[in-house]
Amino acid sequence: MTDDRAIRDLLACYALALDTDDIDRCVDLFTDDGEFVVFGKEFNGRDQIRAMFESAPRGLHLTGVSSIEISGDAATARSQVLLVEAGTMHLRPALFDDELSRDGRRWRFRRRRCRFITSGGLADRPEVPSS
Repeated sequence: MTDDRAIRDLLACYALALDTDDIDRCVDLFTDDGEFVVFGKEFNGRDQIRAMFESAPRGLHLTGVSSIEISGDAATARSQVLLVEAGTMHLRPALFDDELSRDGRRWRFRRRRCRFITSGGLADRPEVPSS
């Protein structure tokens, strides 16, 4: 499998693991010292990332296009995602900016940052839907 294909599989696996509430699988996609930045907060290491996933709203992650740049055992990716929040059906369009690391033959997230697409541009928090 090419590195590009492996990274695209990593991005898809992340969305599918979250959507099926497979927190263990999702956390395993990060390096031991991985970071996740969302809602203006930084979560460091797998324990903090796990706690964040366990308390996050559930929903469906619809992934869009991804731009990937690979340099040896490191890579960056920028991906579109649309979260359809379960229950409310509110839409949260976002971009993920990722720093990836290859551990042997496997790619993992070293740092993942989520910013929301709002009418004012990229933001740490999504827009509040109007009633």
